[in-house]
Amino acid sequence: MEEQKLTGFQATSLYERAIRCCLSDVEIHGISAYRYLQLYYPDLIDLKQISRNQRDELCQCDQRINQFFMALDLGAAMVKVYPEIEGVAYSSVELGQAMIAHFAGEEQESVCVAFTDAQNNIIKLKTLFIGGRSECVLYPDQIFKHALRYSASGLVMVHNHPSGNIKPSQQDLAFAKRLERGGKLLGIQVLDFMIVGNDQYYSWREQELQAQS
Repeated sequence: MEEQKLTGFQATSLYERAIRCCLSDVEIHGISAYRYLQLYYPDLIDLKQISRNQRDELCQCDQRINQFFMALDLGAAMVKVYPEIEGVAYSSVELGQAMIAHFAGEEQESVCVAFTDAQNNIIKLKTLFIGGRSECVLYPDQIFKHALRYSASGLVMVHNHPSGNIKPSQQDLAFAKRLERGGKLLGIQVLDFMIVGNDQYYSWREQELQAQS
């Protein structure tokens, strides 16, 4: 089944129904849990930013509040579950789809690298960099350092754009070419350079093939 993104209204509506269902007769500091959460954490973004101390304090009011938060934790964990790709032969389509799931919900730009053996089987998927909301500082030497550590014959660099826009910037394209030049010097093939958005991906190699056809 194809997953669909929730709008802000849909997410808030789901949040309100969950509170009513799970905490209908629970009180927090003398008022209903529904009223309390609406006052101090009116939507999921506010609730997501709750501190550990604030959460622990609320959970002390009633065991059902702890169960409510555990259910939210389970939902967050489900979003982060993604297909196992280590040991699988490299395919831009399969890797692109797997990485869409991998980066789902991420608000920071991050870089993962898939390292491959001589048969293009993925032997390691590793997160190497985590940046801010709009950029991530990249160091090719660190990427090749890990490639040599894993005795990799090739690699695929993948990073996300939290904005959802998968169009590569000039900096992205320049870095991809820089990475390819470094790989040739070391005998490590740069198989692809990918950018992942909310529900789609960009593949440098796929674009090259389309341009040649």
